[in-house]
Amino acid sequence: MSQAISQDLLRSLNITDDDLQKMVADAVFYLVVADQKKSIITKSNLVKACDLVGRDRKLHDYVIKIAAQHLSNTFGIELRDLPKTSTYILVNKLSEMNVDGFLHWSDKEAAQMGLTFTILGLVLMHNDKVSEEILFDFLKGLSLYDDDKNSRASHIDHEVLEMFDGDIKKFVQDTLVQKQHYLKKERNVHIEDSEQFDYFWGDRADASSSH
Repeated sequence: MSQAISQDLLRSLNITDDDLQKMVADAVFYLVVADQKKSIITKSNLVKACDLVGRDRKLHDYVIKIAAQHLSNTFGIELRDLPKTSTYILVNKLSEMNVDGFLHWSDKEAAQMGLTFTILGLVLMHNDKVSEEILFDFLKGLSLYDDDKNSRASHIDHEVLEMFDGDIKKFVQDTLVQKQHYLKKERNVHIEDSEQFDYFWGDRADASSSH
């Protein structure tokens, strides 16, 4: 991705960096989950999932392009455009011996891996480090996290939350950090007398991206 090109496009369309990051994250999450559920991935549905309806087609193409680059360069998954159909499939480039070429996960595994990819993409787009505050504000924006679990105003989908055993924060800290090592968490030593933490790519994510 060319930073100069991206900034020019963002300015011309009045889109902030945060807007772009959320759109790309939404695209990655939607693509992975949709493919594992074996539902048809159409451009129109992808555009809806990324809050791109009514926006310039150049932005549509740019967000999809960046999402595809994240999938390919980081995780070895190719977003393949099917000719004359405006539909897509995901192909696992890391498993060329697999005859059908697709990933096979349960719905729960698909949701968890989709969120994992999305968080790793967020870290990457924040220059390889993201603060705990930014991470969980981002998850709030995806309607996946609410720091007030008892709030009646919570908009978190119960069925989606069950994919993460009912607690997104615990999934991030216990599963992604402590068990699977997709992420690592470190206290910010530059802020004295503070319990603020930053998240980085963990050993498993680094190893996966090097293949």
